[in-house]
Amino acid sequence: MRPRSAIGIDPDAKGIRCSLVGIEGDKPKMKGFLVTQKGLEGFIRWVKQKGDIIIAIEGSNGQSKPTEQALRAEGLVFYSFKPSDVAKFRKAVLGQNKNNDIDAESVARYAMALEAQGKLNGNKRVWFPDTELQGLTRSHEQKTNQLTAEVNRLWKLLRTVSPDLYLALGGVNPDIEINGNMLQNQGILTLLAEKPDIVEWKTFSVMDFQEAMGGRLYTGRQKLIQELQKVAKTFRPIPSSLSLMIEDSVTQILLLKKQLKRIHDMLEQITQDNKAISILRGYNGIATLTASTLIAEIVNIRRFVSNDGLACYAGLGMIDNSTGERSNMVHSSLFNHRLKDALMTAAKNFVHFNPGSHLAGYYRNLVKDGMSVTESRKRVARALVRVFFRVLYSIDEKTNTGNTECADAEREIKRENDMANGQVRSDKNHESNISLSPLKNHVTICDDKVNNRFDRRERKEPGKKLNKSAKSA
Repeated sequence: MRPRSAIGIDPDAKGIRCSLVGIEGDKPKMKGFLVTQKGLEGFIRWVKQKGDIIIAIEGSNGQSKPTEQALRAEGLVFYSFKPSDVAKFRKAVLGQNKNNDIDAESVARYAMALEAQGKLNGNKRVWFPDTELQGLTRSHEQKTNQLTAEVNRLWKLLRTVSPDLYLALGGVNPDIEINGNMLQNQGILTLLAEKPDIVEWKTFSVMDFQEAMGGRLYTGRQKLIQELQKVAKTFRPIPSSLSLMIEDSVTQILLLKKQLKRIHDMLEQITQDNKAISILRGYNGIATLTASTLIAEIVNIRRFVSNDGLACYAGLGMIDNSTGERSNMVHSSLFNHRLKDALMTAAKNFVHFNPGSHLAGYYRNLVKDGMSVTESRKRVARALVRVFFRVLYSIDEKTNTGNTECADAEREIKRENDMANGQVRSDKNHESNISLSPLKNHVTICDDKVNNRFDRRERKEPGKKLNKSAKSA
């Protein structure tokens, strides 16, 4: 394969900086474009004029997204590199100096070096995420984290203004008959938003509480109001600044809950015709949000040659970390955290909603034998990866075969719902291949490691076991 020139692209907030590096060794030619419609059209015309050339971009799906979309629309093949890899190459080849022009040149020369070694295709951008689906699921995750942080902040404020109210709403005040976490109660949140100065509660009648909590009165709420009247007797005056902080915090919580509901409703709407998500929702315990997150983060099942690759991408696989005669398998620290979280949620719900399945029995045996709940759920998640991999591949292979696709996928669900019985696992060294015999400790040791350990012990003390047996005889 003959060498090719390369265009290195360094994107920023306003536009892109391009460096054309030729194979003749001439000085790189620099050119810049804005990421406006007109600027991107000019960029595409300029690239097409160069003929057969490598197009390489630093980063992906961030500031480079407009450029990627323009290249994709024109059917132009491009490659993406991690900024950290480009930085290492720049420091080793071009020196410590850094600016947009040097970065663009580094991207181009890095692409040419990889092509010369036959390693460039590993960075080709072939699969592209569903931006609508991925945007909604990631937005839901971000707002869920914000909601958790805001609720924790409100708890701290309530503990400051009244420890009695703090304990009562948490369900741990022995003098108040309130059970559970009441900050999940819409009526309590509405009350705190309408009347953040809790000292006013001392003078409230049942009707006042009812009106401040949304106007509805039923048996459970009536009992709750009676307990609030009881705890309100202990309230002391609080600064107006704390009342303002409570009001702001509760308002933010209510807003985030409303936004989360709108996102969830939108996910329900846009995934109605998505066959992959519909099939995943067929599993008990996997609803729209989890199924949508799985599909959004996997992007395309064709990215993975086997279920082992998908497991490693999700942080549930093992990688080789051997040296010399010592063989070892360790977890990778580089994986898709969102995909792992979704699989762990799916594993937790699957075990809960399918108590009679083999997976649930597998999970219970692991916990019974001393393994932690989290580690046991990882094993279940790893088993689900095998199931999802086969199902999604089946859907992808029969995309154009009409109803046959859904029928095959449904049969796959019925066949695989009770899997993880230890008979279909292909990755021998993966930690989920542990037998169901009692565990001696919480750490899984594969057969090869056990054999190596006994071999080393026998080499060090060759006569020990013989002498012991002879002595007993």
